[in-house]
Amino acid sequence: MMENFYSKSGLTLKQVAEELLFYEPNERIPRISDLAEKFQVGRGTVQSALKILEETQSIRLESRGHLGTFLREKCVSNLLKFSGVDRVLAVMPLPYSKKYEGLASGLASEFSRLNLAFNIAFMRGAKPRLEGVKEGRYDFAIVSRFSALEEMKNDDGLMIALSFGKQTYVSKHAVIFSDPTKKRIENGFKIGIDTFSNDQKFLTYAETEGKNVEYVEMNYMHLLQHLKANTIDATIWNMDEIDTTLYHVEPLTSKKAIQYEKEMSEAVCVIRKSNRKVEYILKHLSKEKIVEIQRGVERGDVMPKY
Repeated sequence: MMENFYSKSGLTLKQVAEELLFYEPNERIPRISDLAEKFQVGRGTVQSALKILEETQSIRLESRGHLGTFLREKCVSNLLKFSGVDRVLAVMPLPYSKKYEGLASGLASEFSRLNLAFNIAFMRGAKPRLEGVKEGRYDFAIVSRFSALEEMKNDDGLMIALSFGKQTYVSKHAVIFSDPTKKRIENGFKIGIDTFSNDQKFLTYAETEGKNVEYVEMNYMHLLQHLKANTIDATIWNMDEIDTTLYHVEPLTSKKAIQYEKEMSEAVCVIRKSNRKVEYILKHLSKEKIVEIQRGVERGDVMPKY
């Protein structure tokens, strides 16, 4: 089905497929002469590309004489494959909670509906996930809205392409203490912190502001183990998978931390602004269906599948 992309005809096929991807059915497409000029090839090369796209049922065109040629139907998955997108690679948090498993399952289901190959990498920390997107190793990253906005302050090459709504990333955070008699963070406490996790880092700094504490850097997934071993006095953790019968949990008290958390509950997809094809794909996903599957996994009604 695919032409040799290293030949002139193959490159033109790729360019024409990408051009038509962004046209919707019943829109008039550019003239052959305009496409030939844009891609610096002959009219025959463009005509051959259009013929291949029609023969593979990637598009259906209708010529209306002096009115021009109109795109009547298109197969998004075929056009994406011809334009060089054979799969989409996402990166998201480690699937330690049903909420993350549900989000992964919802995304996998929607990409399957679009007949697009989809792979997910799992990585600790929003910062390295976003770095992976900036470096082009991943097409998009799942992070909280808070982390996305913080990173976008320093890099205008990133954008939020899809948002899933409140409590799709986490339900809430809380302070967890090793000593069951404690209610607040006190001076002299050792506080577990993972600086690779933007949300946990900012919440920790906000909740401990003005306190004389010692920050102990460690992997987010090891924080609870250290809490049990009493090597730290307190930490801030996502409450979605916490058994409150095993841990002493208290709500956040800092106004700043509580304000931060409002934007930390929502999951978003972050892409490079230049990645128009992935932006287009994400706009064709049903976020309502993704969230519906996520909620089903959280309730136990839907088996995770990703």
